[in-house]
Amino acid sequence: MSHSPLYRLMTAVNPTEVIRGIVAFDLDGTLLRGPTVSEVLAEHLGRLQEMQRFESSFTEESDIIAAREEMARWYADQPVSTLLRSLDAATWAPGAKEAIARLREGGVEVVILSITWQTAVGWFAAQVGVEKFLGTQHLPNGEIAHVFGRDKARYLRQLVESMNIPRDRIAAVGDTLGDVEMLLEASMRFFVGREALTIESVDHVPDADLTLVADRILEAWAV
Repeated sequence: MSHSPLYRLMTAVNPTEVIRGIVAFDLDGTLLRGPTVSEVLAEHLGRLQEMQRFESSFTEESDIIAAREEMARWYADQPVSTLLRSLDAATWAPGAKEAIARLREGGVEVVILSITWQTAVGWFAAQVGVEKFLGTQHLPNGEIAHVFGRDKARYLRQLVESMNIPRDRIAAVGDTLGDVEMLLEASMRFFVGREALTIESVDHVPDADLTLVADRILEAWAV
């Protein structure tokens, strides 16, 4: 996979801007609760059962790639604007919007890193004023630039380096094993999934109101 379509999503850093830290959020299951982005889109198209079968049984990357290729065919004849309007049915996590607002008001850079479709990730990011985000892209030539957990970690690592942020000012919030590599890039690690992780230094806060997470970060960084 070529990385250029993915990592162009980083916007230029203003050298006069004071950034007090970076917080990376996963999207499905973290900023959103309930049906995933792909399930919301599939329900709009009358394909929810097929999508749920994909999500419950496909764990290998080859299976996920095949599922994404099938989903891309579902969307082919649908106007993007119509698909995006269907995302209004998604459910934000408790405190998600407020948490992001508090972090941004405190001078913290917020990024959303997801393996789901980039166009959808960008739509959610726009709802909360987030400029930096990552997702799987359906390219104009029909190819798919796939994103997996390792890509989320790589994006965060490169962003941190480009912005020259100290490692002790990096936080990440996720909810599944696919977020582990991203979490390991951070010094403050929050896991909102119901089953605890076995990696070190993870604050397990299942189904947490995200304002609590934001407040913990701001307090730790004295922002």
